Amino acid sequence: MGYHLAKKESDAGNEITIIDNFERPNFDREFKTLIGRDNVVFLNKDASSETTYKELQIDHYDVVYHLAALNGTSNFYNFPAKVLKIGCLSTIYLLDWIASHSRRPKVIYTSSSETYAGTTNILGDDFPIPTPEDVPLTIDNVKNVRWSYGASKLVGEVAFYCYSKMYDINDFSIIRLHNIYGPRMGAEHVISQFIIRFLDGDRPFRIMGSDQTRSFCFIDDVLNAFEKIVSSNVQREIIHVGNDKEEIQITDLAKIIFDIGEEAYNFDEQPAPVGSVSRRCPQISKLKALGVKEQISLREGIDQTFSWYKENYSKEQ
Repeated sequence: MGYHLAKKESDAGNEITIIDNFERPNFDREFKTLIGRDNVVFLNKDASSETTYKELQIDHYDVVYHLAALNGTSNFYNFPAKVLKIGCLSTIYLLDWIASHSRRPKVIYTSSSETYAGTTNILGDDFPIPTPEDVPLTIDNVKNVRWSYGASKLVGEVAFYCYSKMYDINDFSIIRLHNIYGPRMGAEHVISQFIIRFLDGDRPFRIMGSDQTRSFCFIDDVLNAFEKIVSSNVQREIIHVGNDKEEIQITDLAKIIFDIGEEAYNFDEQPAPVGSVSRRCPQISKLKALGVKEQISLREGIDQTFSWYKENYSKEQ
């Protein structure tokens, strides 16, 4: 997602700095082209390292987008300590950096619906869907390493309000993203992973948690939401960003991909991983109040994403 945001800001003529240490290897042709632009500075540094922020001059920045994280469900299970460390320390050190200066840039912190994923397991049928921002945040089983990511985002949200109290850091918005997808977004997210496995000939096509539902939001709509939030006077708010109209079962999502690929369905449906959420769909009334409207339908977005991966994915490996 960071590439798409950086490109949009660069296209708009803004001077931008990108920080990434490529924990996930996305140093591809498109990124090399982007950082070759005159208005883009690239720093190959670790956002979870304190020294990274000591080298930055805060008066150079009007807006800071904090996207640093090791996302992807497989990472939650396979590298939970790394997921937790990157998520927590990148936020704490960023806030320490801001707190140590009198000048305060606007900060957009990307949180996640995973912060309240455990609440759905506790409340069951009483859990509100579409889900508003004031729902309780819950880790329902600290022994399940899946929560490495959700816990890091929960800590991040709490951290912003703690630093606001102690250091008068107020010009921030917490954006809870809900299942974002699009071209050039790795291989760990549901839609990109499904497309890659389809193209690789994974048959029968394995679907874990086939009866679960999600609401997927195309990357262009997320960027438009960011633009509205940054240009607004909103401060110290939590805002859900996602698609509230097209909640879909995972099996039906797979069917769309097979339809686009013009192939008959051939599925192997399996249980979802332990702790996985049965339903997810955000309430986005706060976002709509800022004038944001959904623009890309699920089918149109998957069409664009499928085309990109078919053309580019194997070439970028």
